[in-house]
Amino acid sequence: MPTLNQHAFIGDAVRSVFAQPEVDELVVIDGGSADGTVQALAALADQHAGRLRWVSGADSGPAQAVNRAVALARGRVIGWLNSDDLYTPGAVGRALAALAALPGAVMVYGEGEHIDAAGAPLGRYPTLPPATPIDAFAQGCFICQPTAFFLRDVFIGLGGLDESLRAAFDFDLWLRLFKAHAGRIGWVPQVQALSRLHAGSITLRQRERVALEGMAVLHRHLGSAPPEWLLTCVAELCDAHPFEPQRTDLAPELQRLATAAQPWLDAPGRARLQQRLQHDKALQLMSPDAWAGVMPDGWAGPSLGLRLRQGATPFTAIVLRCRHAQPQGGMLHIRAAGTGFGTQSWRVQRPGPFALVIPVTDAQPGASLQCEIRCDDSFVPAAAEPGSGDTRQLCYLVDSCQLVKAPPGLQRAS
Repeated sequence: MPTLNQHAFIGDAVRSVFAQPEVDELVVIDGGSADGTVQALAALADQHAGRLRWVSGADSGPAQAVNRAVALARGRVIGWLNSDDLYTPGAVGRALAALAALPGAVMVYGEGEHIDAAGAPLGRYPTLPPATPIDAFAQGCFICQPTAFFLRDVFIGLGGLDESLRAAFDFDLWLRLFKAHAGRIGWVPQVQALSRLHAGSITLRQRERVALEGMAVLHRHLGSAPPEWLLTCVAELCDAHPFEPQRTDLAPELQRLATAAQPWLDAPGRARLQQRLQHDKALQLMSPDAWAGVMPDGWAGPSLGLRLRQGATPFTAIVLRCRHAQPQGGMLHIRAAGTGFGTQSWRVQRPGPFALVIPVTDAQPGASLQCEIRCDDSFVPAAAEPGSGDTRQLCYLVDSCQLVKAPPGLQRAS
């Protein structure tokens, strides 16, 4: 068990280990915690005398901590549980039974479930069984790390975890195991562990590193990585914009990410990534202070979200310049309301350009403001256009998003 400043969770994690009757010992490597984790470990070691061994000191990260723990471990079968995760009751017994049932097995893993900081369920981890072709790793890691149990000798024989990696070291290990020991990896079709997602976890704290390291690992083992790994990271960054801790111009950041990912992509992947970054309408509309959640081709659906970080000189309005482009024409009924915005409604009577002027009522600098624009009138291209397979509900096109620091004085749509 690697740990660093996880005092809030480590007690529950340790208890979930020793609730497993088959566990002989737990080895904890602490990276030099300063939050009470060390004191908690001392107390836990007293409670589980002879079964919990721990050391504390600076290390280079979780990969080195796990390698140190495995080197110290005396068992033949190793489980690896992070100090904010939990085993489910009976997990170790089920894993040992699955290892025994598969001749020559070197590892088993099972289903996992995400939980939040309070332990509430967030959903199943997207796990796939060991018969899945190795190429499927290109679509994402399908092994939930705390559900895995492996032979200590096999782990050491593979060289352990790659300590140059800070986030994708487990992903790299799974690919090496699948390549070196195909057909010798077992499966437990039950929830074996609860993987906690919280503000301090690597998964949420280091999205960029996770994406780029994952792509590097795929390039190492499979020859190239699909650009969707980076596009998923881009989408997560956009979901937080413009409410980052510091005001951010996201456009150059996204281009920097794309440049960093170039070595891991093949030529079609590079072209697909650049095409998306250059032509996604939501990326074109964004500014350091605002985000409009249109679809990549600029269409707004029945609900369009706007996010605004209020400036030092207050913004007084957001102006969306739009087009009514529904093929059947007709009137659009649109209304906007949200935190820090005035409530507005419009009737757009005919196809063509129109503007939505949405007053900003909260002038506090740095305020995080959100608005929802709803439209009652939509069409589905697949139903309106012969040969179309597009089943989206579309309402109107958005051409620009302007922030105004003075009374807009614009003609509202009518």
